[in-house]
Amino acid sequence: MSDTVAEYLAERAEPEAAVAERLEGTFGHALEVPAYGEDETLFATLASVPAGPGGDVLIVVVLNARGDSPASVHRANAAARKKLASLGTKTKIGTRPDVYVSGHSRGTLLVVDRARAGTYLPTGQGVGLARKIGCDLILALQASGRVGSPWIHATDADVRLPGDYFSQIAAVDPAETAAALYFFRHLFADDEELARAGRLYEISLRYDTLGLAWAGSPYAYQNMGSCLAVTAAAYAAVGGFPRTNAIEDVTILNALAKLGRIERLAGEPVGLDGRISTRVPVSTGQALSAIVGKRGAAESFSLHHPLAFAHLAAWLRLLGAVARRGEDVPAALGTLPLGNPFFRADLLEDALRQVDAFAAVRDTIREPGDERTRLRRLHRWFDGFRTRQLLGFLRDSGLPPLPYLQALAEAPFTGLTDTTEEDLAALGDALAEQERRLSAAPAGVPSIEPEGA
Repeated sequence: MSDTVAEYLAERAEPEAAVAERLEGTFGHALEVPAYGEDETLFATLASVPAGPGGDVLIVVVLNARGDSPASVHRANAAARKKLASLGTKTKIGTRPDVYVSGHSRGTLLVVDRARAGTYLPTGQGVGLARKIGCDLILALQASGRVGSPWIHATDADVRLPGDYFSQIAAVDPAETAAALYFFRHLFADDEELARAGRLYEISLRYDTLGLAWAGSPYAYQNMGSCLAVTAAAYAAVGGFPRTNAIEDVTILNALAKLGRIERLAGEPVGLDGRISTRVPVSTGQALSAIVGKRGAAESFSLHHPLAFAHLAAWLRLLGAVARRGEDVPAALGTLPLGNPFFRADLLEDALRQVDAFAAVRDTIREPGDERTRLRRLHRWFDGFRTRQLLGFLRDSGLPPLPYLQALAEAPFTGLTDTTEEDLAALGDALAEQERRLSAAPAGVPSIEPEGA
């Protein structure tokens, strides 16, 4: 056990991690699944868990709710609790909250019940805390040598896991990697309107990731807690999942990308239910609801202007120049393509001021260090959140979104130049193939090398 893991378990782990001492057996792999107001989707997920090449799989389900959760969530949790209890002989290993284990065809199912009065999650917290509870418990088991895999797997209660789920990650070196992200695909509903909304949303996810990768951003990956595997050391180093009720996956991945490599796997995808949901404030379900619920939204669906990614690329190249020369941003602005009629240096400068880039870069380069160290510091400051902020400022200040077909045709990173294709399935497949190619190189700040290195 590393000092980082030991310190985390001693000082920052959730109380449920102590249950690891009372759990019998050893496991090849372990998987965390938060369940909030789920019904049959949870059991479809559990049924899809494949065998692990290293032996029995431990599946940690964290049934959760808050006191202020809707009545429908409490009803669904009660039904899930009853059905979970019927899956096999229960052995209770913890109280307040109730924690019990039962058999599963792939190993062992462990249920942490934080969905009863007296054990509800605190107001304002949610899926992040549920994930943290499950992952902390797995971390404790790993630290005691009872989980063979160095990976903590996280997913959701509305997915279908591929048969090679655990073996896909075998080729990834945990010593060199902070996290890995499985490829994904949405499982579209029979409802034609909902399926169309789902395909548009998936196109937007892949478009943005491809744009970030083309621009040279180390934060070019899908922010999906349902597709995440993280090493024990990296999980402890970033403090585990935040306890928030939204964007917990975005937050932890942003921290992990500053710590080590983010591998983008290209194997069989994790299947995600394309369904409308209001379980958390920011989610696929909310995005689909917005598209379906807004009259004409599908027809007017838009994507970031491709030139926004070109301006981002120019800024990232400028950061490289700053790192090489050790000079301030104003001195490096001369490297921008000022004579290009499609480039708005004034617009980029205004956007950079709005994210306080000039002062931050000036402070960063004053610190001691060589070119490589400066570049890492700059990329760790200009992180995934600031990248999205910059794109938002560019959008609002002069590079408005384009209709999705126009954006796909004009963007140099989609492979769809001059397309007039309106078949959303075909467009989605083409973008998916482009994104698979990103697996050839990891994301993450440490993977970024200075020019000429």
